[in-house]
Amino acid sequence: MKSDDREDRFTEHFRAVIDNTTSLNMYNEKKRSICVIRKNLAKDYEVEVDASEAPIMNKMLRDPEPYESSIAEVKILEQEIFPLNEAFKKVFGTDEELKLNSIKLAIGGSYNDYVTIQETDLKKFDVNPTLSGLCDFIDQNEESILGFLDCEYISEEGNVIYLSCDKKGVTDNIYSLGIKILASMHQRGFFLQQEHKYYGLQLFITLEMKRANDDKLFEFLKELNIDWEMIFFRRRLAIHDWTEIECDRDSDNLKKYLRAKFETLNYFDINNIIRVIVKNQLPFNVADKMASLLYKMKIERTNQLSDKSYDSNTEDYFESQRRNVHSDSEEREQTVNGYTLTLKKAEIAAAANIACAYLGFKKEIEFDKDIATSEILKYQDELTNF
Repeated sequence: MKSDDREDRFTEHFRAVIDNTTSLNMYNEKKRSICVIRKNLAKDYEVEVDASEAPIMNKMLRDPEPYESSIAEVKILEQEIFPLNEAFKKVFGTDEELKLNSIKLAIGGSYNDYVTIQETDLKKFDVNPTLSGLCDFIDQNEESILGFLDCEYISEEGNVIYLSCDKKGVTDNIYSLGIKILASMHQRGFFLQQEHKYYGLQLFITLEMKRANDDKLFEFLKELNIDWEMIFFRRRLAIHDWTEIECDRDSDNLKKYLRAKFETLNYFDINNIIRVIVKNQLPFNVADKMASLLYKMKIERTNQLSDKSYDSNTEDYFESQRRNVHSDSEEREQTVNGYTLTLKKAEIAAAANIACAYLGFKKEIEFDKDIATSEILKYQDELTNF
């Protein structure tokens, strides 16, 4: 399914829980969308924790350090981060590189015997660290690398950062893609209770975009084993069910729904559809199908007018419509494009018959007595083509 075929009007915010460790959050604003994927690493990986020098150093340093020194096992990089890097390059191109902003590796023989190096050590030698370079370095030195430590403490946020990398200007639509591994001090109580672990590491993948409806985003999610099509399908079904309930409960809701969804149907078209639905106690899906058929018919007639390819019968129809529209209290705006021309009662009746037959809803529908059966049959033939 192409992005153009997907619903382009996402809600401001929705959340999808993928499994017991992974969730996806989508935030939509007027000029940008943000996708945040969070994975709980505490369930599958261990963190070695020791006391730090913060009680003394925090009195001497401008930026405070956390009061614990923690080392995450290197398996997190090998099993979570490096496959993520491969997925990124597969989707966005092998020439694209994620910039490594911060990491601190522990190199030594044991947790009681190690030294650390970090990305700033490379920058001193004018080396630009990347996630691919980190991957190659760990592959070549895996026997001596114990893990990676907390490398940044943001006291205002209560976050301890273990890894940070990003890429700016990924595509014309995707402003940036960022990857972080962190532990939140504010969530420490949760991990103590749920996982019985002092530190709960989490992996965050953040994409900032112009719009969420993007093929590259969906392709990237697919590489991460996140089935966006299933998420979209489940949301659409749930929204449809909720919409159906609200519209069946209140005809005003149905009126607003039809007017918002089918812009070629004017105020009087919608009112006449509602009259048939309420009078015959027809369900929401019949009303939706009726409106869809009439919407397509108006679109087709509009195209005929714009192409000047309609025949004399079609022209006579619009002329009769213009003559029939009259009321001081119900002033109706008329245009030649067909969008505001009011539908005949026979057309709405024909749409009701076809919608009920299509949906298998067996009921004898009552119409106004001034509607000729021959007119209904004529428009049923026309609507059947849609």
